[in-house]
Amino acid sequence: MSIEKITAKIISDAEGEALVIRKENQQQCDAVRREAEEKARQIAENARKDGEKEKEKLILRSKAAADIDGRKLILQEKQRLIEECFAQAETQIRAMDRESYVGFLLRLLKDTGQTDGELILNPSDAEEIGEALICAAQAEIPGCRIVLSGQTREIRGGFLLKQGAVYLNATLEALMEEAKEQMTAETAERLFR
Repeated sequence: MSIEKITAKIISDAEGEALVIRKENQQQCDAVRREAEEKARQIAENARKDGEKEKEKLILRSKAAADIDGRKLILQEKQRLIEECFAQAETQIRAMDRESYVGFLLRLLKDTGQTDGELILNPSDAEEIGEALICAAQAEIPGCRIVLSGQTREIRGGFLLKQGAVYLNATLEALMEEAKEQMTAETAERLFR
């Protein structure tokens, strides 16, 4: 065989072998690409699923926070309305005509069960109804030795009954606070049925 034939044979064999290697490499590349694409698809699918789960968690947390905020707003509004009711009650007491207000204070004084002491009012009440209240108390409370004090206090209404160093507090402020403590649940029940 001549050199040309041998060279042609070697080249032909090399080309055939190169073709086989190229096919094998192409198959391996295709397999690696398919595997990489599958992994990428799985990663993307897992990321999508995780994203959905996280989205659901965020939505649930947001709804829970909104529910809590909503309940807080409702509670604040209910408390505001209750405060408004008590403020209106105090306004009505302070707006009573003279005779009704004296009667109201006299009932409070009777409810204390006390028969002696100094009655301390705010400056306006002391001037306008002080003597009338003392006269009514002495007329209706047996053994009454309650006198009008020369002192006044900056209270919204009602009175303080001083007995030595002890003060019995029947001011509107104290009465409203006590009524709030006792009646808030009942008031809420009536307002928000």
